[in-house]
Amino acid sequence: MTGPADNESEWENKFYWSFYELSNGNIINLQHIENWKNNKFVDADFEDSYTKYELKNGEIISYEFGNAKANDIDAMSKEFFDWFEFSPPYKDIKRPILRPSIEERKCVIEFYKKHIIYRKDQKTSTVHLNE
Repeated sequence: MTGPADNESEWENKFYWSFYELSNGNIINLQHIENWKNNKFVDADFEDSYTKYELKNGEIISYEFGNAKANDIDAMSKEFFDWFEFSPPYKDIKRPILRPSIEERKCVIEFYKKHIIYRKDQKTSTVHLNE
């Protein structure tokens, strides 16, 4: 996903999402954001969160992913946008928002950098590790 949509902007922001189910049962959404100016890379950053939220009304919601495969663009797109639309508005989430631990964050970013970052524009299947 990229933004802004107009062709007149000198800035382009590229967003890459990936999801990780850890052995402790937590599912983490990792967002890799690249910022480009005049078609030149400027910088990048990572944002992360759990896919489980506690709302201010006490309700706990958690998105469970299906079995979409990388070679099925329609199913992958549907599953991503189901998650995207499922995610609650920030204003409805109970504070403090639980964030992945330092260890969890380090684990998913290291995995992303080792296995995904250099082929982030390619379709990939689910990778299972028992490390």
